[in-house]
Amino acid sequence: MSFATAPRIYCINPVLVSRRGWPALLDHCVTLGFDHVLLANTLNLGQPSDAEEGLPLNELTAACSDRGLHLLLDIVLDRVSSDDPLIDAYPSWFENKPSPDSMSSAGGPPVTSDSVIHLRMADSAVQRGLYALWCRRLRGLLDIGVAGFVCSAPAAVPVTLWQALMTATRSYRNSVSFLAWTPGSSAPQLDPLTDAGFDAVFCSGAWWDYQATRYVREQDNLIGDATIIAFPETPFGPRLAGLLSLTDAPSRRRASLRALRFAAASGNGILIPMGFELGLTVPFDTVLTSAQYASLCEEAEIDLRDEIQQANRFIVDIGRYFLGAPVALLRSPGSGLALLQRSTRTGLGGQRDDNARLSLLIVVNQDLYQTWQGDVDDIFNHVDGYVAQADLSDWNEGREAAFSLPQGPLLLEAAEIKLWLARATPSGVGRVNSGDTRQAA
Repeated sequence: MSFATAPRIYCINPVLVSRRGWPALLDHCVTLGFDHVLLANTLNLGQPSDAEEGLPLNELTAACSDRGLHLLLDIVLDRVSSDDPLIDAYPSWFENKPSPDSMSSAGGPPVTSDSVIHLRMADSAVQRGLYALWCRRLRGLLDIGVAGFVCSAPAAVPVTLWQALMTATRSYRNSVSFLAWTPGSSAPQLDPLTDAGFDAVFCSGAWWDYQATRYVREQDNLIGDATIIAFPETPFGPRLAGLLSLTDAPSRRRASLRALRFAAASGNGILIPMGFELGLTVPFDTVLTSAQYASLCEEAEIDLRDEIQQANRFIVDIGRYFLGAPVALLRSPGSGLALLQRSTRTGLGGQRDDNARLSLLIVVNQDLYQTWQGDVDDIFNHVDGYVAQADLSDWNEGREAAFSLPQGPLLLEAAEIKLWLARATPSGVGRVNSGDTRQAA
């Protein structure tokens, strides 16, 4: 089943953390408002780590549990590293071919073709062997406190194997979560996975230019009823500053803040890679020592920790009402402004009623350097059947009382996002656009 509440995930590269650094890092996660921790790049799951300073997994799960955090692991079924002992144990399972991930960072950890060996996933005997192997592995990990798994390259694994593994694992521990890493997957790749049973998938909003309709179309193609989780910056490949070729701190901060708030407002949960909160430009998966990473953090020019706290509070306070609500693009491209809408049939009071429907209106200035000025009515003319109720642009909790909206000209600073909570127009009442009536009754 999908998540009952939107997960807030802090993604960690464990190589960058010393044994002594884990308590402080987990406390940092709690302070920022996260409820899940994901260990990424665990290609050799269950194999001994080369990092002498690494924290044993059972100690890490206990430390997470003490802080109310749920630990997720990144798992890979279709390939192993070239030094994995499984290759010698079951040589008939493997073949050598170029890794698709070496060509696109969207699909998962970037690896070179000579660093991994792929399994012969089409072979039914290999599938049976993998099923037995992974049933044991996953149950063992659940026994030491792991809460769930992020499944890399889900389309590379037969859907029947995913179904069998998830069914068996849930029968062992029904609270376990399975999340599919779907960015970079095409609709034909995702279609067979619709009924696989994943609890959550990930959307590629971090690469969106706030103009093309591709982002919204992608959400329609994502898997079934699974929770769609957004992220402001990918854990794999270039950081946001690298993607946008940004070198100065002010523009990097604006871009990061826009990406963070868009992910919080448009997703059903959020994933943030470590270092994003400090605007680091070195990729998350760069080979560094824990000391080198700590030095980068000390020298950081940007601090988004308060803003991440606000975004996580927003997901808890407001985003929960839109869990499962799709995103519709109402205005773009070429207008300088992206206007999106998420609607739900459940009101703030929880009643299911046409007149209790809510919308979250997301307004984004597409330009990183220039302000946008227009008329408030020019925005709300695009929203049929709803009247604005509260301005949420300060990212505070929604208010029961109505607040007046700005009249006439509206200014959005460079890369700014504004949010409005809107309620449905009562049945039988015509749509209203004029100034004072754009408030809640």
